[in-house]
Amino acid sequence: MTLKGMNDLDQPLYTDYPEFEFEYANVQEPKTLPPEKQNLLVGLDRRKMDGAPITYITGFVGRRIDLLKVEEELTGVCHTCGSAKMYDIVLKGDVRKRAYIYLRNSGYKVKFAEN
Repeated sequence: MTLKGMNDLDQPLYTDYPEFEFEYANVQEPKTLPPEKQNLLVGLDRRKMDGAPITYITGFVGRRIDLLKVEEELTGVCHTCGSAKMYDIVLKGDVRKRAYIYLRNSGYKVKFAEN
């Protein structure tokens, strides 16, 4: 009998060796482009679990810290909760117009996605 997820034991879980570097430490994030050079898409989708509407924003090129900053500003402007995952921003509810207006006023090139 094998435990689920136990096939990844070849990767270190913990080490106190000071010169050890994890593999992901060498991955370089792309530099954040200025807002004028970003091409973002704002669209509407449904959650698979319960069918609730979500607004997604894709096409962001840059560091994760900058993506989280934009996501935090959008959640405040749109008065909803959201998250940033893998260069995408997901907001709860249909807030496409608010997100579009905010991003356009911030200098981003924004388009509505065709659903």
